[in-house]
Amino acid sequence: MKLLPHSLSNHNCGCKIIILVYLINYDLNFLHMTLIDTVLQFQKLSPDSLSRLEAIIFKQDLPKGSSLLRIGEIDRYFHFIVKGSGRVYYLKDDLDVTDYIALDGQFLGGVESLFTQQPSHKGIELTENSILESFLFHDFEKLCGEIHEVESVGRKLSTFAFLEAQRRIESIHFLSAAERYEELCLKYPGIANRIPLKHLASYLGTTPVSLSRIRGGNQ
Repeated sequence: MKLLPHSLSNHNCGCKIIILVYLINYDLNFLHMTLIDTVLQFQKLSPDSLSRLEAIIFKQDLPKGSSLLRIGEIDRYFHFIVKGSGRVYYLKDDLDVTDYIALDGQFLGGVESLFTQQPSHKGIELTENSILESFLFHDFEKLCGEIHEVESVGRKLSTFAFLEAQRRIESIHFLSAAERYEELCLKYPGIANRIPLKHLASYLGTTPVSLSRIRGGNQ
């Protein structure tokens, strides 16, 4: 397993391992892990807990461009990308801005809308033909209330979502666009060949022209 170094892994919290799990460098040996495979990397589950968690998960094979959440809708599902990619986006001054990118082996969902059950100001779409494993968030919350091991999974996922958002803020504040691009390529090898340039540019807070210069080594 190849793990990327990350400053947040030094935080003294009980969820250090989950940060490492989600920052797996995309080695061929770890491509196409299932949701259960990933959960078991950071939380042991009894056979009964595992069976009940598996029972709420369903598989989807969806084409590129599929919408998982439209702006203004309430998100009710949480997704795991077995193979493929997707993005979270929002509109600002009529411009489409990519807020988050997820590839193979990562979770994807409208976190704020899931937790608050309020209409989302962000949308989610697939950027490649993708295989997803999904569950109804209400069903997962019910399991969390009934099974301590599953509740621990939920707590660790929530902690990861918070730390990932914090890392994103720190990246924007402290790194240049070129440094953010380099970090992104280290985290997601080959991402430039999978995600459209316009989405990568907006995610990095720059323009497609500037990103082309960065990729060409001219900036």
